[in-house]
Amino acid sequence: MQPIEGTLFSPFQRRVQKIIHKPGTWDFESELVWQRHDATVNKIRASEGFKVSSFRELMNEVAYVTISNRNYEMYYRGQSKDYKNNQSVYYKDLRTPKTTIYPTICRPEQKPDGTLKYSIKKSQIEKRYEELSEIIDLLRGRRNYFNEYYYALFQHYDILPTPFIDITQSLRVAATFALKKSEIGYVYVLGLPYPNQSISYFRDIGIVLMKLQNIVPPEALRPRFQEGFLVGKFPIRPTKENGDDLANRMVAKFLLDNSHGKFWDQYFQPMPDDVLYPSNDEIELGLLSAKDKFKMNTLSNTKK
Repeated sequence: MQPIEGTLFSPFQRRVQKIIHKPGTWDFESELVWQRHDATVNKIRASEGFKVSSFRELMNEVAYVTISNRNYEMYYRGQSKDYKNNQSVYYKDLRTPKTTIYPTICRPEQKPDGTLKYSIKKSQIEKRYEELSEIIDLLRGRRNYFNEYYYALFQHYDILPTPFIDITQSLRVAATFALKKSEIGYVYVLGLPYPNQSISYFRDIGIVLMKLQNIVPPEALRPRFQEGFLVGKFPIRPTKENGDDLANRMVAKFLLDNSHGKFWDQYFQPMPDDVLYPSNDEIELGLLSAKDKFKMNTLSNTKK
């Protein structure tokens, strides 16, 4: 995905020098302040996230960002953590950490203690693509669709890692996911080109964008209820590159603070779990069955 170039109207942090007058002397003090004009994607990614304490406040801030950056269609992603690059000891004093949003197929594996490894090997990414192809072949006897169709289902139902990233056009859904596991969360506003089809390919900027409601069957409840979209790098390749990082399209970053329990109110409530994860989703049950069969086949082939 090609990064957004130029300046944006969006909250970002900047250090300014203030003159401090003390008896008999003058001194300078550095202060971190928020500004909105002349923001850039990198400045937004490097920020700690503009703090909002209510859903109403979030809606108002997103409205200003949207109306001031009309070249892009806005999508949202909610996360409980803000994952940044350059977190190793070697880089900490050399580069400013910035938010990264890579697809699951490019994310490192977990260590025994539950934390993520710093990097992922190319061979591991290639192996994951091979597994995707194998399970697609397993399902193609029933539905012989294009690969993106299967990728969409696998990603949204968490069947296998894919080259795509979940996003939504529902700010309420994004905020619900952001605050689902903790009192603090993040909502990213992502600027993408305006879609022209159910699956929109933008070759000049290396993006593929999918509207799930127009792709998956009606029995797939979860993508429809979540107003889900998927976005990824185009063309799809078994590599990890800067173009895989959706943070290249970040127009705003918000830090949601529900530590006082007042983020939601009586009119704006979080999406219920029964809506986000409907229990009677036939497609999910079929995919889980296919995943179990795939694991059994893999285990059987390993023992041979």
